[in-house]
Amino acid sequence: MVRYRDAGRARNAMDTPRAIISHLLARPASLAELGAATGVSLPTLRRAVADLQRARWVRIVGRAEPTGGRPANLFGIDAVRHAVVGVHLEHPGMRLVATDLVGEPLDEFVPEGLADLEPDAVHTHVLAYLERVRTVFPGRRLLGVGLASPGFIDAATGTVVAISRVPSWHHLPLPQRLSEASGLSVTIGNDVDALAALEFGANGDARSYAYLGLVEGVKFSLFLDGRPYVGPFGNAGLVDLRLLAAGAADDARGLLTVHGLPQRYLARAGASADPRVLAAAEGHERFLAVLRAGEAGDAHAAELAAVMTGVLAAQVASLVLLLQPELLVLGGALAGAPERVLADLEGAARRQLPTLLDNALRVRRARTVSPSAAALGAARVFVRRFLAGDGTSLSVLGDPRA
Repeated sequence: MVRYRDAGRARNAMDTPRAIISHLLARPASLAELGAATGVSLPTLRRAVADLQRARWVRIVGRAEPTGGRPANLFGIDAVRHAVVGVHLEHPGMRLVATDLVGEPLDEFVPEGLADLEPDAVHTHVLAYLERVRTVFPGRRLLGVGLASPGFIDAATGTVVAISRVPSWHHLPLPQRLSEASGLSVTIGNDVDALAALEFGANGDARSYAYLGLVEGVKFSLFLDGRPYVGPFGNAGLVDLRLLAAGAADDARGLLTVHGLPQRYLARAGASADPRVLAAAEGHERFLAVLRAGEAGDAHAAELAAVMTGVLAAQVASLVLLLQPELLVLGGALAGAPERVLADLEGAARRQLPTLLDNALRVRRARTVSPSAAALGAARVFVRRFLAGDGTSLSVLGDPRA
């Protein structure tokens, strides 16, 4: 495929084919709309679209609304040709998904017996999963792999610098190693940032907004004037639990993870623990079961949930005072929380805000609750970075076996 650049006018210095695909990921468009979005001349645009159709990146998906003449063709993503793999390194365990180019899930897999997630296990399972995707979807061309991980990640090299709760993960060039073994492009980013990428998709705007993710800790994914801010170590917005819970009763930092809250509840409730909590799988499911038990009247669960929301509310209020976001999304494990828990969290945060900021702030829960959300988000981040690449011809990128 030929690379096109029209007098340097393609937006954000993105070459024309990539700019077309990026725009169509958000919504179908006519040639006129693509011309306005990319800033290139009509002849250049026609050639680029024709090449993308032949390579099955885009296709005609309908007709524009008539305006008196012949309705224009609407172009959209051809979602049946390409695939992307997303991986969430959950520590413990990992989750792998395959998606099409627009992010729709095609397949998912959770390896068993990975209580301690070692780098070699990640390498082995990712390569095995790539073979699985090639076998199950022989007509698709793999573009690459997006990894989502907790911890500190060198934004320039993709090296996992450190994960505080997993000491063995230290200065690991995981994406480079996987890329060399697979022949594919591999990206890596923070897992909460991946959740936020899935939440907002291609619909970000010029406002400042934030995504609060509670997983194995608390992190705000930050969007400043619509652009994600990750910082030099890939996890800007991370809140140290020791600072977050400083001065709080009941060692509140132990309540601010998906595993910590259920552990504290079971230790306190003992034989009187709600059987639905005992029956729930560890992780998000058990965390949410504790919150539901509190809403149903379990005194131990209700008290612990109140401490958790009180500490989180103080941090939310601090963030709003500092950055003045117009939107805050409550996500991670909180995405599936009972309405009353989120209402208590929001109310406690708003009571600590000045009226001006309180009135300007919108708060809502995340739309996606799936346990595969971070892996799906990692695949979406990969596509975004892939399209913002160095301009290498799209025809030479992706699965060397396709």
